[in-house]
This record gives sequence, C-alpha cells and structure tokens, in this order.
Amino acid sequence: MVEFETIEKERRDYGNFPGEKFVEVSRNKAIQDDGSENSFLQIATGYYNDNEDPQYKKRFTVPTDQKAIDHIKEELPKMFEKEKEAS
Repeated sequence: MVEFETIEKERRDYGNFPGEKFVEVSRNKAIQDDGSENSFLQIATGYYNDNEDPQYKKRFTVPTDQKAIDHIKEELPKMFEKEKEAS
C-alpha cells in the first residue's frame, strides 16, 4: 500500500467571502511498500466546511522533473494573459 506524506504546503484563500475557497500548493512524497519514494508537487483547490475544515475538491500533480516544471512556469503566465484578454 502506498503512503502519502506532505512535506510542505502553502494555502491561500480566495473567493467573494474570506475563508470561502482556497488554493493550495504543496510538496509531497509517495512511499511504496518497498521503501522507495517518489516526490511530486500538487496544486489543489477546495472549500471550507461548516466546521472550517478544508475540503479538497480538485487536485493536480506535477512530477518533480525539471523539464515539466519549466514548461508549466513558462506556459501558465501566457495562458493567464490570454484568459484576461478574452474576458
């Protein structure tokens, strides 16, 4: 069975009301039964329930491969600018 461990995370609230929704960026690792580990980055979105506990809605993982990271860092701002122009 694979175990997951969060190494570090940063969460930022957004939305019309404080504490309504959040986006989270984290460093994680998956630990296999044989003890081997795989690191990955994760971007997650979610909301807070009535008890103010975070409820995750969507998650996107990225390998810690430099080519993958560089591609995202390069393309994400371009996509955001295009989205702003289209609005």
